[in-house]
Amino acid sequence: MRNYILLITLLICSQIGFSQEITVTPDGLRDASNNDKSYVVINTPDKTAEQNYNNAIKYINKTYKNPNEVIKSDIKSEYLTFQTYVSDFLIVNNMGAKITQFAEFTTELSFKGDRVKYEIINLVISNSSGGKVKFSGSAFTGFPIYNKKKKLKRADTKNDIEVYFNNTINNIKGYLLEDVKSTDDDW
Repeated sequence: MRNYILLITLLICSQIGFSQEITVTPDGLRDASNNDKSYVVINTPDKTAEQNYNNAIKYINKTYKNPNEVIKSDIKSEYLTFQTYVSDFLIVNNMGAKITQFAEFTTELSFKGDRVKYEIINLVISNSSGGKVKFSGSAFTGFPIYNKKKKLKRADTKNDIEVYFNNTINNIKGYLLEDVKSTDDDW
């Protein structure tokens, strides 16, 4: 029985260690397994940098209405940045009032062998009135997720951001690993 529990514990820990997930901290978006890193590395066994790059371009072309307009920087098989705007990113509950927030951010992908570095840069979450979601700070400066003492104040907002970016990582990973099947293939 002890061996069985030990095996399950080791399997769970190994999955956490390689989980490639983002978490929200008072300092911003961080790798869930190493808060010192502001990026995650997506492993793509048996893929080359060129294959990963081509699959990332496929992801952008299939996901965005105007892919040529969202790509901001492109060095073939090395580096790719693209801009994203999400109109209904999340809803902040502010003393009973539900305020819809939009998000604008740049995704940076770097390609090296069978690995892709995924990082979100220039993230702005705000609403039409100018109120901004901040990772930490005073309630007088917007909607902070953590207060000045780094105590979590908006768990629901933290969770919504993590779910969005972790789903995006999984979607991109699906394209990188070529797990995404085109619905047009069956014509």
